[in-house]
Amino acid sequence: MKNKEKKISQVQLFFITLQAQIGIGVISLPYDVFKYSKNDAWISILIAGLFVQINIVLIWLLYRRFPSLTIFEMMNKVVGNHIAFFIKTAYIVYFTSIATLVILLFGRLISIWILPRTPVWIISLIMISICVYGVKNNLRVIARFYVIVSFLLIILLILITSVIKDVNFISILPVGQNSLPTIFKGATNSILAFLGFETLLVVFPYSLGKSVGKLKVALMANGIVTIFYTFLTIVSISYLGPSILKFIPEPILYIMKYRTFQIMERTDLLFLSIWIVAVGTSFMMYLYLSSNGLANIFKKVNRSTFVFYTASLVFLLSFFIPTNDKLINSLTKYATYGSYFFIFGLPCILLFVSIFRGKKETSGAV
Repeated sequence: MKNKEKKISQVQLFFITLQAQIGIGVISLPYDVFKYSKNDAWISILIAGLFVQINIVLIWLLYRRFPSLTIFEMMNKVVGNHIAFFIKTAYIVYFTSIATLVILLFGRLISIWILPRTPVWIISLIMISICVYGVKNNLRVIARFYVIVSFLLIILLILITSVIKDVNFISILPVGQNSLPTIFKGATNSILAFLGFETLLVVFPYSLGKSVGKLKVALMANGIVTIFYTFLTIVSISYLGPSILKFIPEPILYIMKYRTFQIMERTDLLFLSIWIVAVGTSFMMYLYLSSNGLANIFKKVNRSTFVFYTASLVFLLSFFIPTNDKLINSLTKYATYGSYFFIFGLPCILLFVSIFRGKKETSGAV
């Protein structure tokens, strides 16, 4: 059983899931989906959100069989120590890769919009250093930080809502004009923005309360993220129009750039300042997942030690990987495909194998 001092409440579980999901994808999501689904991009977002809801239920079903074990701990019981070692290593590589991609996308965008003369590696180093300071603490401390900064999302919502009076909702009509394969392709390309819910693979056992309550909290968090992303997409299409949106990779920032208030001229900078915090919380969680996996393999070493090792590796990777559009797009595509395997495929396999072999935690059932 987990140390009780590291346990988190269901409210904290909600905010961890919320903050882990809302991050790097906020800026470019409407454009990324619009490229494929056109005016029906918002439908693609809803479909992607529904897929994630199903995935969360799958993770919960696996967790029900091993209520006090993380994904790294249950593998030994399900597939044996030797196979489990390779799967754990693969998960650690996956989490580290996503963390690296987040830093690459973050550094590139900040360099373009705010600090064009600052080397990207310095921007990345600052973000990584700050996040390491937070992740080296236990999960309860991280959760408290997530609860506090989640209120910044309200400001984001207010900023976006402020342009409603200038939008033309006719731009999203007619609904369903694109084929289902096209809409589903758009949904596939929006999955990266939803990533972060895989945190549940590790965090579920640390949460207090009944398992059904935990499931409801996780589904609620993803539901809010889905509604938020759908709203962003509808506003982007309606404000800019289909003929303009197809040329703007960061539509939300362009909308904010030309939205001014009496006390503020560069609204886009305020939006970016809050978005940086959202990216930080998402990156922190991937550092946590990677370090948790390493701590499970090397049991005699404290998890906080691996936070520094993982962060150093992420920095080195981000330093040597060039941030050109072609390479970033390729890495994003591979990360999307990888997420299907690690977040949907492997949990499915582990669930079926545990049922087939009759593997189940004998104590601590929730």
